[in-house]
Order: sequence, then structure tokens, then C-alpha cells
Amino acid sequence: MNSDIDLSLYLVTDSSMVPKTKTLAQIVDEAIQGGVTIVQLREKTAETGDFIALAKSLQQVTKKHSVPLLINDRIDVALAIDADGVHIGQDDMPLAQARKILGNDKIIGVSVKTASEACDAIKGGADYLGIGTCFDTATKRVSGNDLRGPAGIREIWQTALDAEGVNKPVRAVTIGGVNEYNAVHVLQYTRAQKIDRPLDGIAVVSAIMAASDPKHAAETLKRQIGFALSQSWIAKHSLLGKEIIERSEESVRHAVANVFTRVRMPSNVRPLIQHITNSVVTNDSANACLALGGSPIMASSDIEQKDLAPAISSLLINIGTIDQAHVAGMRMAMREAQFYNTPIVLDPVAVGASGFRKGLVQELLRDFAVHVIKGNAGEIACLLGSDEVQMRGVDSVGVGFTDPVAAVSSLSRRHRCVVVMTGVVDYVSDGIATYAVHNGSRLQACITGSGCMVGTSVATFVQAVCHDDPLVGALAGVVAINLAAEHATSRSDVK
Repeated sequence: MNSDIDLSLYLVTDSSMVPKTKTLAQIVDEAIQGGVTIVQLREKTAETGDFIALAKSLQQVTKKHSVPLLINDRIDVALAIDADGVHIGQDDMPLAQARKILGNDKIIGVSVKTASEACDAIKGGADYLGIGTCFDTATKRVSGNDLRGPAGIREIWQTALDAEGVNKPVRAVTIGGVNEYNAVHVLQYTRAQKIDRPLDGIAVVSAIMAASDPKHAAETLKRQIGFALSQSWIAKHSLLGKEIIERSEESVRHAVANVFTRVRMPSNVRPLIQHITNSVVTNDSANACLALGGSPIMASSDIEQKDLAPAISSLLINIGTIDQAHVAGMRMAMREAQFYNTPIVLDPVAVGASGFRKGLVQELLRDFAVHVIKGNAGEIACLLGSDEVQMRGVDSVGVGFTDPVAAVSSLSRRHRCVVVMTGVVDYVSDGIATYAVHNGSRLQACITGSGCMVGTSVATFVQAVCHDDPLVGALAGVVAINLAAEHATSRSDVK
């Protein structure tokens, strides 16, 4: 088998989704024109003769475009049409037997749901892994125990890469609920951390099969994959190499100053900063956004998010005064922001105060791409699962972390985002570099909502560099609000 097969946009077919006006072959043809790079024909209930006939019709299309065609499970069908290979599950023919029948020149992929299954498949000679299930899916009934989420997929992927006794490159895609809205999030979050390697692609079913325009759907997915693998800040930093990114104090100061200039340049159109925030600070946050150079919009209803999303520069999600209506608006806004790769700043206010808040934040971090998490020490500790710092309501209690740098960098690496931890000293980390910000005023702690305004400031500035260096954008947001506090407290009428 050629080890350079393109797995980036992997289509798994489902005949039940084919409309009466089209054939499966037509949909596959359109999808390949849009960017699909490999096709798996999956027909769980078809009779052998019908399966072979359908496979031949698809093979004519895939050969025309020089795209591999794999057959799901049925090795007899693959042999009958001389397909490019097969994809087998854990309950299908054993890998060793399938390889013996098909030979070494055919592609064999294996579905895996655990790290041990992944290691066995790689050591057994699988050409690639189909790791699942990432999210819930419309095509298969998935039990809660089988839902991995991006974090679980990453763990399996990392284990597969670490497997010993493997004499060829490990390849993998993930499947399950991946679509044009979450593809970037999935590919960024699942990057193996030790060697900073992404999955080779995503496998989709309904995202293309159920689309009214399969070609356009494939084009959109292909664009999102390209963004995730080459244009996002995580991809750019990986491609550049950590040693090339200048992180000296002087260079970071200069970069922060440039962000200030870009956002506040009089000739620029003000960035539109969407707030779904708590009712206590709505007015203060809006005014802070205006003063910092942004244009605030307070829009929390789920029914208007699709219309607003194309114009939004960044999205601030603050769970301070949360209810079910706000949750629906947050989820829809984050979904749409992901589609446009708009930066999201998450402020998990009082996340440790209730099971509802903690569960909500865990779901949001699983389902959506977040550029920045901003919280106090108690909130960061809760997200880390640490009891080193406690919370009382919205407040962090105690002296804080003994090693705050380790805390913020660890959370950053876990969620592949920038982490801002506010306090007497603020810490900002992208998981590689971490900075302490010492400016500000003690009076900030005496103002209700001052921490929430830090979130507003971060959202206002991070959008300027979100796809290049959000660490610098987050630093700019923290420094800006602290400098404003210093300026205010220098006045004789402020005590």
C-alpha cells in the first residue's frame, strides 16, 4: 500500500440518505469534486449481488478521479470488484486474516474505540485507524461509554503514536458527529501533544451525504481542514517550530504595543465584540469595550446567532448569571463562531459553585473551540480538577497556587488554548510560554465585575491576532485593563 494516501477528507457513504432525485454514485462524484480524498462504501443490509453492483458503480466514479474506494466489512465484495481496500471493525474478520486474503498492496483500515485496540491494530499492520466515536451521530446509536470527545480521541491517538514495534508511519482519522462547524476544533484539540502531530483527517457521513449540495459541503469541509492544519495559530506555531517564535520580554512588549495600535487605530473599523455575559456587568462591559476600541453587541438569543455570526470579531461567553435560555444562546453562538473561526473567550465564572456550572463548562470545552479561558485561581483549579485553591461563590479563597505557572500552562496544553488567570499577579500562558503581569491596582478587587471586564478586554484585543498569536492578544487585554486601573487610581478623587 502507498503510505501517502490522502486521508484528509474521508467520506463514508449511507444509502439511506440518498434523495430520490439522485443516485449514490452522483453524490459521491459531486463530493469528490468538492474535495473528498477517499471513499468507503458502507452497506450493512444489502444483499451480496446488490452490494457488488453498487460498488462497481462507485468504482467507476472513484477511478475517474483517482480516489481510493474502500469496502466496509465485506472482503468478498472488495475481492469481486478489485477495490483499493477494506475497512473493518472489531467484530469483523480479524486483521491478520484480512491481510492474508487481500495481500500487502491493499489498504486496510480498522475501527478502534480504545487505546489497546489502536495499539493492536497498528502492531497488526493496519494502514490507518478510524478512531471513534468523537461526538454523537445521526447514523449510529452510540452509548455514552463509547463517546470519546476530542480529548478521548487525542488520548487514543497519542497512545497509537507511542506504540512500540511499529515499522511504518501511524495514520488515523476520527469519526462521529464531525462536521463543518466543529472540524477545526476536532483537528486542533486532537493533536498529539508529545510530538505535536495532528490526525491525518476526518471521516464524515451525514455532513456530506445529507447535504443538499454535496460538492459545496465537501468544499466547506476541505476549507476547514486546511485552516486547521495550516492556518490556525496552533498549526502555524507547529510549522514554524517552537524555537523560532520570539518570546523575549522586549519582543513581547513590542508585539503587545502593536496589538494596541491595531485595535485603536482611528482609521480602523471597530471590531464587533459579542457578549453573552452576566446581567450584573452588562452595562459596564459594554462601556469598557467602547473605551478600549471595540464595538459591543449584547446578543444572547439563540434565534439570532446565525444572522449575527458573519459580522462578529470575537465572542465572549461569561456564565456569571446563567439559565437554560442563556445556555441555548451560548451553544448556538459558539457553534456559529466555530464555522467562521471567530475567537471565543470563555469566562467560567463560579464554575466550582455548582454541578450545573461545572457540567456546562465541561460540555462547552468538549464541544467548542475556545481561544482563551479566563478565570481566577479558584476557577482555574476547578477546571484542572485540583483542590489546591478553593472557591466561595465567585471568589477565589486562599493564597493561590504554589506553582501558578505550572497550573496555567497545564490547563492551556489540555485544552489547546491560551489561559489567563487573574489575581494580585495575572498569569497568561499558551502552554509553552507563560508571562506574569504585575501591573494593576488593589482597588480592582473591590469592584464588582472587574474580572468580567478583563474578559471584555481580552476579547477586544485577541481578535486582532487570534490566528497568529493569541497569547499576545490575551496579554494585551490583561495589560490594557490593568493600565486603565493604574491611571484611574492615580486620580485624587479615587480612593
